[in-house]
Formats: sequence, structure tokens, C-alpha cells
Amino acid sequence: MKRKRDIQGKFTLKEDDYRQVRSLRLTDATWKAWGIAAECLGLSRADLLENLVKQNQGTFPAVYSEKPIPKTKITLNQDKLNQKVAQVLAELRLGKQASSYKLVEKSLNRLIELISLSK
Repeated sequence: MKRKRDIQGKFTLKEDDYRQVRSLRLTDATWKAWGIAAECLGLSRADLLENLVKQNQGTFPAVYSEKPIPKTKITLNQDKLNQKVAQVLAELRLGKQASSYKLVEKSLNRLIELISLSK
């Protein structure tokens, strides 16, 4: 499909919105399939993608892999969690009065609190 160009040789805008050049990394098979689909509809690959997003109003159904990731239940007791917090804080190599140390400590304690509440 050939697009019209303006007097400067640039492609004319299809809509009022300016499109910036973007980059995608796709397999050869995906690129070929996308090209065939676009050609059958008389569109460019970019137009096909724009139309797909507009038709779905910017939302897409959840995509699940063929093999779902199994959920494992981890049980940790409070003492073990507190030991891990102490280990992480020791690895920071910061003084206990440092603001970043206190922030990490507070965040880890909040995480433990949330884990405990979700049981």
C-alpha cells in the first residue's frame, strides 16, 4: 500500500495526531504474519496496530502462558522473618542512624506486617 507524500517528500498524516517512529523486537514469523494480516486488510503494519488498540479501547484481555506458573505456599514464622530483616539490614553497610537504613527497616517491617495480615 502506497502512502501519499507531501511536497517535502514526507508521508502525509493520516490523522491529526503526529506519529513518532517507534521500534519493536519481533520474531521473523511474527513480523511475517503481521505483514500478511495488514496486507489482507489493505493497511500498513502501523495502521493495523493503531486500529487494534483503538478497537480494544486501550485494554487487552489477559494473556496466559500455556503452562500456568504453579503457586507455592510459603510459610515463614515471625522469628525467621525478623532474622532475614536483620540480615538484609546488615548487608546494607550503613549506620543505624542513616535515613536510608531507617527507610529500609521501616519498609521491611511493613512487608512483614502485610504478610502476617494476609494469613
